[in-house]
Amino acid sequence: MAKRIAYTGPPVLTLEEVARQCRVEVEDLQPELIELIIIPGVTAQCEARTGAAIREATYEEEWPPAYGSGHALDVGQVKEVQSVSVRESDGSLTALQVPHVLQHSARESFLIFPAGRPPGRLVIRYSAGVDLDAYPGVKSWMLMHAATAFENRETLIVGTIVAELPTSYMDSLLAEVTVPPRF
Repeated sequence: MAKRIAYTGPPVLTLEEVARQCRVEVEDLQPELIELIIIPGVTAQCEARTGAAIREATYEEEWPPAYGSGHALDVGQVKEVQSVSVRESDGSLTALQVPHVLQHSARESFLIFPAGRPPGRLVIRYSAGVDLDAYPGVKSWMLMHAATAFENRETLIVGTIVAELPTSYMDSLLAEVTVPPRF
């Protein structure tokens, strides 16, 4: 499982976009609620649902020796491999200068070592983040969920029946970036 090291890009949604989706003026919003709770929450929800990096970030994952050249990286929407290292027996990392190629399918990214996979436990650091121009449905999904979170800020709604939009419609907005299960 890849570990996110840090977000490196700006948030995917802006305060203005969320205000427009909620049909309110920016001045009528609580900026802290939107920027510190709703936008990060919707981003995390989208990343968890798809397995793809939505907001650009740096990730690190370890490959056991059984993972061969051409194995899929854990996170979808990889942009570039920053480094490949081997974990030494004392736990330290040694950077490797090995040729590698990042190959993309529709939803996944595969790391290929043309000269053969280096031996040992590899630590791969890479940047990933979705291209919203290529996948505009992702932003639509996030805006709809941000508006829902703004309108319904608690986890329980008492005395009201709430109906969701059909899951097939909502999930189809994320289908192009959803990483398939691997187990």
